[in-house]
Amino acid sequence: MELRTNSLSNNTTFSNSSCEDYTIPDLNATSKLLIYGFLIVIMILTIVLNITVIAKINFRPKHKLFTRFFLTSLASVDLCVGLTTMPFNILDRLYDLRELLGPKTCDLYNSVDVMLSSSSIIHLGILTFERYIAICKPLSYGIKCTKRQMKIFCIINWVLVILISFGIILPGYHQIGADHVVLDCILSSAHTCTLVVSTYYAVLSSAVSFFLPGVLILCFNVRVLKHVRYQSQYRRKILRAKICRKLNTGRQSQSMRVARTIAVLTGCFFVCWLPFFIVNVFSGFIEYKIPITVDLTILWLGYTNSAMNPLLYLLLEGKSCIGKS
Repeated sequence: MELRTNSLSNNTTFSNSSCEDYTIPDLNATSKLLIYGFLIVIMILTIVLNITVIAKINFRPKHKLFTRFFLTSLASVDLCVGLTTMPFNILDRLYDLRELLGPKTCDLYNSVDVMLSSSSIIHLGILTFERYIAICKPLSYGIKCTKRQMKIFCIINWVLVILISFGIILPGYHQIGADHVVLDCILSSAHTCTLVVSTYYAVLSSAVSFFLPGVLILCFNVRVLKHVRYQSQYRRKILRAKICRKLNTGRQSQSMRVARTIAVLTGCFFVCWLPFFIVNVFSGFIEYKIPITVDLTILWLGYTNSAMNPLLYLLLEGKSCIGKS
């Protein structure tokens, strides 16, 4: 989901020499081999790990329907990231696909990129909500996590991400308010399918794709951690007998595993996506001149979340009650 923001002011005049500030320096052969070789490894891992998770979840189902559906859906979205946006981004940087395929193809690719990346993040928010209900409000699980609610969440997710991607990018609304002199400079200098957007769209897409789901993920996880801590303290107070202490130790261990799992999942999510969206929103303050190494790093750090999601599921499954019935 590569976004580069333009100023909203149309009064700035750029000379031809100013466009040189947006020229992307070419990498030498060794650097390209190392960088793109590493990115290809991430792409392959994303594909393999998500296929493994889809098979593991559905061939031997042990999760509730709501959990299984959204875990499978999340893995499917992340798999599509590995099959479409990752290879296209690599090829785009190697062969300047804007010149080869034209701007319309780039708009289509960027729409798919924004849609899949946003959907992956929203899926994490839905799964975090499900775990919050399962752990903190288990008696209301049958009311709030029904098949009907599952369909509603699914529809809301896809309507939102399609609107902020295809619904805005393909008609060109993402450039409303942008300084077209700067826009032309960036596009003519980049030769790639970089998504150049106005500040309006940068804020809107970042809010829908990351900040709102991120706040919900953080809030739900904090409440789960508080609940686990309270339950642990409560058991320590009421269980005094020797046998009960042994039982309490086991329950405390499970509670601590839940807490650690939640911390790891939340931490990895924010480490992967927060740098990208911070740069995306505030790039105007640095005149949109982001070094290619920084741009590539934060973009692929976000993509890496599609590999981290299934990896963390596989590593943490069985060690906590995350995602279990």
